[in-house]
Amino acid sequence: MLKKEDITIHFRSKINSSLRERLERIFFFNWNQSRYAARITQSVKEYSKPVIAEEGEGEIALVFKDRAIGQTLHIFDSIDPDAALIGVVMYERDSPEQITIIHLALHETCKEIFKKENVNIAAVVIEELFTLFRKIKGVERVRIYYTNRTVKLKVVVPLPLAAE
Repeated sequence: MLKKEDITIHFRSKINSSLRERLERIFFFNWNQSRYAARITQSVKEYSKPVIAEEGEGEIALVFKDRAIGQTLHIFDSIDPDAALIGVVMYERDSPEQITIIHLALHETCKEIFKKENVNIAAVVIEELFTLFRKIKGVERVRIYYTNRTVKLKVVVPLPLAAE
């Protein structure tokens, strides 16, 4: 049985261009996005359209079309060079005190892991992001755009990792 402790998350800002098709599948053609279709459409209006851009020789990144805003972290299942790309998160520091997670897309197998193993990969990713964001001077809260939920970083309550 898989446990939370078995899950390793590693973030990269740029990825090898050989992962373009997988990134497209995870972000643009994800079956789970229908749950948030209205919020996704609204986020494009408010922030910018996500696009895949060449980021140097043999590297790509999912970025906002308006490159003046936002940042992206591609999510891998380990630190190993051959780790599997399992998702992507796009965020914006919209004020000195707040970061908004605008898009979070995970490979569809993460939902299957939740159903079969009772481990919420999205919650693990969000906890790792909160750990990173706490290290940024002045950031006090994180807003999750799709759910319009704001979490204070100083008083973080762990997200449920298993269905109750």
